[in-house]
Amino acid sequence: MAPWLTIVVAGAAIAGYGWLLPRAKPQQETAVADEEAYDRLLGELETENRELVDAVANFKQEQDETVARLGRRIQELEKAMSTLADQAAVDAVEVRAAAAARAAAEIRDEVSLREAASARESASHRDASGTRETGSHRDVADTREDAAPSGPAATAAHRLAEPVLPAEAELRAPAAEAPTSIRGRYAELLGLHDRGRSVEQIAKAMNMNKGEVQLILQLARREEERHA
Repeated sequence: MAPWLTIVVAGAAIAGYGWLLPRAKPQQETAVADEEAYDRLLGELETENRELVDAVANFKQEQDETVARLGRRIQELEKAMSTLADQAAVDAVEVRAAAAARAAAEIRDEVSLREAASARESASHRDASGTRETGSHRDVADTREDAAPSGPAATAAHRLAEPVLPAEAELRAPAAEAPTSIRGRYAELLGLHDRGRSVEQIAKAMNMNKGEVQLILQLARREEERHA
């Protein structure tokens, strides 16, 4: 073979090898770079996933704490409302009981005053009747002493002049009119009861407490039993 041909073939071989060698190297670098980029992407995605999971867990924990706190608050409010309702009911019962007690005391005092007044008036009438009866006896006795004759005529005159005393019941003045009764004072209330109204209906119609209505009805029944 000619020397120049050998040189040409050798140069061509060297050129071809040089052309092939630089091409293989960039492909390897690109593959390595792609693999590294893929690994970084996977790492970033995994990190983001962990952060997202942690955020969701924290949010769920905060949500549970908020729900528990609201539940406790609702229970406290329900307990406070129940306490207030019970206290209001107790206060209302105490107010009604106090009003009923005052009404009962007023009615008892009024009945006692009326009974005392009736007793005093009856006593005064009895005293007046006794005074009139005593004065009448004295006047008759004085008249007999002044006009009485002596001897047998005196005896006859004494018998003729002897007055016929009226009965004690006729000498006594009529008793004072009875004081106004419970039925007379609470005629409208007792009229509603006679018409079959309930205690609640009567209390609502008369703007009174049920305790007062019941007390008045009891006093009216006792009064009717005394007069029966």
